[in-house]
Amino acid sequence: MARNDLRIDLDRSLGIALPVQIIRGIRAAVAAGRLAPGDRLPSARACAEALGVSRGTVDTAYAQLAAEGYVVQRPRSGTVIDPELPAAALAAPSAPRSSPVPRVPAVRVDLRPGRGGESPLGEAAFRTAWRRALDVRPAPPDPLGEEPLRRAIAEHLRVMRGMVVEAEDILVTAGSRDGVALVLSAIGADSLVVEDPGFPGLRRALHGVELVPVAVDAEGLPPAGLAGAVPAGGTPGRPPEAALVTPNHQFPYGTAMPAGRRAALCRWAADAGMLLIEDDYDSEARYLGPAVPPLFDSAPGGGVVHIGTFSTVLTAAVGTGYIVARGPEGTRIRAARERLGPAVPPVIQHALAEYLAAGGLRRRIARGRRRLRAAETVVAEFSHLPGLVHRGRGLVVEMPAEATREAHRALAVRGIRVGDLAAGWSGAPRRHGLVIAHANAAPVQLREVFAVIAGCG
Repeated sequence: MARNDLRIDLDRSLGIALPVQIIRGIRAAVAAGRLAPGDRLPSARACAEALGVSRGTVDTAYAQLAAEGYVVQRPRSGTVIDPELPAAALAAPSAPRSSPVPRVPAVRVDLRPGRGGESPLGEAAFRTAWRRALDVRPAPPDPLGEEPLRRAIAEHLRVMRGMVVEAEDILVTAGSRDGVALVLSAIGADSLVVEDPGFPGLRRALHGVELVPVAVDAEGLPPAGLAGAVPAGGTPGRPPEAALVTPNHQFPYGTAMPAGRRAALCRWAADAGMLLIEDDYDSEARYLGPAVPPLFDSAPGGGVVHIGTFSTVLTAAVGTGYIVARGPEGTRIRAARERLGPAVPPVIQHALAEYLAAGGLRRRIARGRRRLRAAETVVAEFSHLPGLVHRGRGLVVEMPAEATREAHRALAVRGIRVGDLAAGWSGAPRRHGLVIAHANAAPVQLREVFAVIAGCG
């Protein structure tokens, strides 16, 4: 007997694949007796037309049912319910344990710090650099980084950061996380001071190292806090071997460490034998006002390792960063890199070197500056928003915990992701709210974000 009306209701809002819904519908029809062993199912074409889906969707469902033994597919006979279907398959199905999980909309706007941004892979200048890199004759890779890229980074730091360094001072890494891990491995550190609050993504990547949080104040990481930092089971008065510090844009409020605090921090660390690891993660993307001098320049005799990444302006798709190190710690870091081998494939390094030398990154930063100016106009429109803290490239909107959760939910429904303020703290006390990398947003998107937040406050 042929059955052309399967009475299957498809719901595209459930987030469940359509072939799966068809399979479940046919199983339910068999269990309820609407389809009996030997009944012939409509052809895939007829079923697809009746349900408003593609023929391939029905073919997929029928093939799975055949593999499960529910149906038999025979040439010129079509698809039939297996005449010898076991009685157990005819029993009424049990109620589902839980309702289907609603589908989470795809992320269309990512405003989380360290995320989003315009990919360079479709940029003409980067594609040209990539093609030229493919023409470079293969040679044994340099574990410290290809010479053209290290020279290009040195020039980039001179122009963008005012740093006078040589190519020999630079090592190429796979980004900030790889850089910090390499430094800690080189100096044999098993504990690390981190700022509290601080950027959560980098801390989560440091496995096998005990993190010792130190509360920051209005000027950043205080030397007095370092003096009291002791790892669990450590000796009082003996702080960890290194401290990870972000003096130029402390997360999440964007605080820049003043010159007096920088000098005091460097003096204290030198006296205590503590290495300062300067994470300069946001330097290239700091479009407002002059760039803050790096901490590296405050300690010309050593004691500070400078870590940078191109992920902020080129996205993580490039996955390349660098370390600037001199003195004894530089020697140890280079030895560790040589033991481990190159961190980034040479072809990517040569492409990035071409891109930097041709001015592609400077033009990209200029476009970012224009984009940020447009975003700043929108921020000014919402300057009355309660809890808004605006310093430089990032925005913080402080809100009660429940309002924060509601804002995240309301934004997620619209496909918008923002950072979570509370994630910056290692423990209590912590503040709640949203962290927004507004330089990545078009004005219309930023207005949408602010309108949603205003409705949740």
